[in-house]
Amino acid sequence: MRAAAGGAVRGLRRISAPVAAQAVTAATSLGLQILAARGLGLAEFGAFAVLLGLLITASAVYTGYVGDSLAVLDRHDPVVRGALVSSALVTWALAAGAGAVTVIVLRGPDAHLALAFAVLVVVWLMRETLRRLLIARMEFTRLLGNDVLYLVATVIAVVLVAMSGLSLTGLVSAMAIGALVAVGLGVPLLPREELRHLRPGWQGMGQLAAFATWRAAQATLRPLAMLAARVLVGAFGSLAAVGLLEAGRLVVAWLQVVVNGAGSYLLPRFAAAEKNPERGRPRTTRLAVALTGGTLACGGLCAVLAGPLGELITGDPVPGMLVLGWSVYLAVWAAGLPYVAEVVARQLSRATFVARFFDTVVGLALVVVALASAATVSVVPWLMAVGGCYAVVRLHLLAVRSRPRT
Repeated sequence: MRAAAGGAVRGLRRISAPVAAQAVTAATSLGLQILAARGLGLAEFGAFAVLLGLLITASAVYTGYVGDSLAVLDRHDPVVRGALVSSALVTWALAAGAGAVTVIVLRGPDAHLALAFAVLVVVWLMRETLRRLLIARMEFTRLLGNDVLYLVATVIAVVLVAMSGLSLTGLVSAMAIGALVAVGLGVPLLPREELRHLRPGWQGMGQLAAFATWRAAQATLRPLAMLAARVLVGAFGSLAAVGLLEAGRLVVAWLQVVVNGAGSYLLPRFAAAEKNPERGRPRTTRLAVALTGGTLACGGLCAVLAGPLGELITGDPVPGMLVLGWSVYLAVWAAGLPYVAEVVARQLSRATFVARFFDTVVGLALVVVALASAATVSVVPWLMAVGGCYAVVRLHLLAVRSRPRT
């Protein structure tokens, strides 16, 4: 009993820094959105929401392609290293161009905003590269420090910009300044071996793409599924129903931060175990049970307190079944994270994508059937979790079958 308790405490200590880093990042994003909603006006806030959505999407794709490859592949191999540098540079250029075009479509020929957002996209992806290097090195305390540095630098920049009147261009510029400070002060602290021979190369692009393409595609599935669910609820119901769906999700948003933080710890841990098996492999099923149980326990408490929590967060009470549904959805997601980390660490990214893709299609198909039958919005997260149950079983079997025999 004492040994089990000690193991649990050690596990909590290991994930505390990545969870805290995830919390700081989420809090920064939430604070900027609140500031934009209150200080820019409805139209400008809508434009900011679109630009932020593009930034998050670009970051998700980049993290799946370049960021996770830093942890799973041998980033010190000159061939792989050259391919990673080339992929990063190409992605920065494409993302900056897409950002500028998006600004022109939204606002017309606003050169200042287009330039500011293009710069933000590039330095944001640079910062994400730094973050993923720290995660790959499992230096989560330094990761937390860099995220706090970004928060502080961004707040200072926002205050300075707001002194002459807050604008969309000023807010975007402040975010770019914060990211640039975090990168500028974080990169010199990296060991020399991470900064040597950063030359573009094309020889390893095929090897990189074989792993990273499927991983990047998988990274887009969850945000696309959430977007599709909102669109379906709006089409079959109303915008008010979409608002209620989002209100229920916000009640357990803090729990999602914890789950995502744990996930950011698991992949480099499994990748390190694959490269150095003599150190021992993490116990995947035990991790899955712990994550699932913790998520369900906390989510159940949120469901019991859904009324007061909903009023506190959104101003209106939220149905307990809706909050419990989002909790179950997160618990199913948490159950699959250790198996995803183990399988991806063995570079089986295509098989992982297939399982997650089937999960997404099944969940959305059930949502369509339910909404077409005039079901309430509270059933949406429950049905989206059904497909996730299949993915957990499939990924568990894949993890077991791919383990090397000893």
